[in-house]
Amino acid sequence: MKFAPKPLLTALLLSLMLYSCSVVKPPAPAALSAEDIPKLVQPVSNIEVPVSVDLKSYFVQAENSVPAKYTDNQQPCEGLRYAYTFTRSPFNITGSSNVVNLKFVGSYGISASYCAKCGTLFGGDNKCLVPTVSAQCGWGTEPPRKMEISYQSTFSISPDFHLSSKTVLYPAPKPIDRCNILMGNIDVTNKLIEYVSGPLNDLGKQVDAKIAGYNIRPMVEQVWKNMASEVKIGDVGYLSINPQTVRLSKFSLNGSVLNFSVGLSAKPIVTTTSANLPLKPLPNLTNYAPANGFSIYLDLLENYNHLTDVVNKQIVGQSAQVAGKDFIVDNTKIYGIGKQIAMQVDFKGSNTGTVYLVGTPTYNATTHELSFPDLTFDLQTKAWILKAAKWMFNAKITDMIRQKATYNLSQFIADSKTRIQSEIAGNSNKNIRPDLAIRDMDIMAIYPTSEKLIIRTLSSGQLRVKAVM
Repeated sequence: MKFAPKPLLTALLLSLMLYSCSVVKPPAPAALSAEDIPKLVQPVSNIEVPVSVDLKSYFVQAENSVPAKYTDNQQPCEGLRYAYTFTRSPFNITGSSNVVNLKFVGSYGISASYCAKCGTLFGGDNKCLVPTVSAQCGWGTEPPRKMEISYQSTFSISPDFHLSSKTVLYPAPKPIDRCNILMGNIDVTNKLIEYVSGPLNDLGKQVDAKIAGYNIRPMVEQVWKNMASEVKIGDVGYLSINPQTVRLSKFSLNGSVLNFSVGLSAKPIVTTTSANLPLKPLPNLTNYAPANGFSIYLDLLENYNHLTDVVNKQIVGQSAQVAGKDFIVDNTKIYGIGKQIAMQVDFKGSNTGTVYLVGTPTYNATTHELSFPDLTFDLQTKAWILKAAKWMFNAKITDMIRQKATYNLSQFIADSKTRIQSEIAGNSNKNIRPDLAIRDMDIMAIYPTSEKLIIRTLSSGQLRVKAVM
């Protein structure tokens, strides 16, 4: 007796056969050996650290160390007799190059008399033998006269990091309202200038003494320390500028603000974990040479979830028609498998299922686009579709996926610049405020790992430091 299968069993077996033919689910590609990523070898960076120091408080200290008002009263019997007052205003400070110009207005008044000849009469006191000539200017009820006083202070730096200055009265005091008084061939205004020049020269000496007390070594050491300290840069890791030598530019003054540059030659170090490098002591100054900024390799990390989201926005819903059959992308997922990435593509249409493609990340520096020009079906996927859905083994499908699976990195680079600049700016203290401007961030290589894409960049820019001492 022959066995006849029941109709229900036949239908079940038939449906299973049809389902197995319509659903494609090959195994995922196996992970290959991890990519041996070359270590970062940093170029020597010549960094200019412009520094601004406001010296106004030192000029104020010098002003406060000498009187604001001068008076004198000399009454000899013969010759010029005088009494004067001289009151100065605070400094007005301007500057350029390495020279500070200090200027103020002095208000003065003088009362004078002149005796041509003195003598003793009949054994009495010594008295003027001829009538005296008297005059006054800016004295009593008269408004004070004005005089312009100017100093020139030339700055330099000594080998021990102290500032030094040479302050002189220059040009000579200039009367704005001159007292036109001439007594015995003596110009009273010129005589007054002679009298006050001594105290005014003392003021210049006080300026030099106060400036000489300014030691910029602690400030340079603070810049050196800040540059040597590690900075946490988000998920990039830890950056240490690692300075090697230091130099100082010439001084330039803008008002009371002293500007100069601390030049550093450095070999930056980037580590994934804190290295805590020992701080090198501040070396002696080397000869100054200007530099255009820094160059440093940085590895930026991009996670596959974000890359997947970007690709999905461009590819989900895209379709290809082959031999009257439809292939519609339903979802993708990207991850790393050694030197390449794998793309899992869930699809629907004439068949449903999952296929896997593998490809090598490639960056176009002109378009700033990351793509996978060699993206193709994984070997195991090829074997499965040849069995289950031979029509899918067609270049139209891989070409469509390859063209849509791109990522423009322009925004990623812009966001990375902003983030790194913000991280550096946040690494400041009360007196030292760094300001990093990244000019260029060029992608040099891309390395896929099992967890993330490593995007190696060469960054260049300018690092400025505002020092308030």
